[in-house]
Amino acid sequence: MRTVMDGRRASLILKYNGKEMGTEYLSKYLMDFTYEDAAPGEQDSISVTLDDRDANWQKDWKPVFGDKLVAEITVVNWDKPGQKAKLPCGSFEVDSIDVEGPPDKVMVQALALPLEGATTKQTERAKSWEKVRLKTIAQDIATRAKLKLVYSASVNPSYERLDQSDQTDFAFLVDTAMDEGIAVKISGGKLVLFDEAEYERKPAVLDIVKGESGIMGYTFSESSTNTAYGSCVVTYRPPASSKKEKKKDSSGSKTITGKYTLPNASGIPILRVNERVETVAEANRLARNRLREHNKQSGRATFTLDGDVRLASGITVNVKGFGRFDGKYIIDRARHRFGVSQYVTEIEIRKVLGW
Repeated sequence: MRTVMDGRRASLILKYNGKEMGTEYLSKYLMDFTYEDAAPGEQDSISVTLDDRDANWQKDWKPVFGDKLVAEITVVNWDKPGQKAKLPCGSFEVDSIDVEGPPDKVMVQALALPLEGATTKQTERAKSWEKVRLKTIAQDIATRAKLKLVYSASVNPSYERLDQSDQTDFAFLVDTAMDEGIAVKISGGKLVLFDEAEYERKPAVLDIVKGESGIMGYTFSESSTNTAYGSCVVTYRPPASSKKEKKKDSSGSKTITGKYTLPNASGIPILRVNERVETVAEANRLARNRLREHNKQSGRATFTLDGDVRLASGITVNVKGFGRFDGKYIIDRARHRFGVSQYVTEIEIRKVLGW
């Protein structure tokens, strides 16, 4: 399907089980297409809503769970004459089917996680990992999920022992990686791990300027409960393993303490965390990453923009013309919507932390 405006053209290519839905068909029957480039901790998805006046999707064309959808958005002459750019959305498998009426329409949602690998997000497991690195854990889970592993973090933490206790593989991996400041998502048939701090340092892809940039709407959010902290202190007191050990050390188990402090943090609240750690180095690392996780909640915004294939989760943008909200932001989530008459991109962003 194509959307034409002022000599510009946006086209959607949609393949179902390898067969392309032609432009003529989409022009007549497509009601809405949404590609969600998901936030860390989630998976990408697409949804397609079609006019089913002929009841084809309720009869011979009835979707089956696991059917494959491949989507791509192309723009021509969009920002300037002669320009051509593409946004490959990836490959997805049908996860849900809904029919409404009258008039009849069918809504198909497809996810980036293959159906045969869905147990990694659905089934809770108990497993002990010993003398293992994060990348090894990720590779093991990616294999079970039928995904290719993309590990783009520069660090690969090691562990003497980790216990997965009644957690799904994906939840366990997300929690473990988060403690190391590493984000996890499922996208385009891949299990992706990346360091958000490294992505924050990358150059901004574009500027979003008030009064320009095809802005249709925006919000900026502030809350006293999401006030940024200036430092984080992690403390953990291991339990004594036996009476014999207690006699050797009458003072009991030694408390492990770690801390991470931002520059010029005097007078700013301290985040205090009590979690299990094995060493001071681990406590210091956890303090930094817990501080990042909390401070990411402040400085958030959303924009609805004229469609832009450059906007994707994990890239940075400069926001200008909004006073104290100006600055460099990273995109958490990008949602590309392709309707009857317009191609629109919605983004959820947060200010980069810079450390």
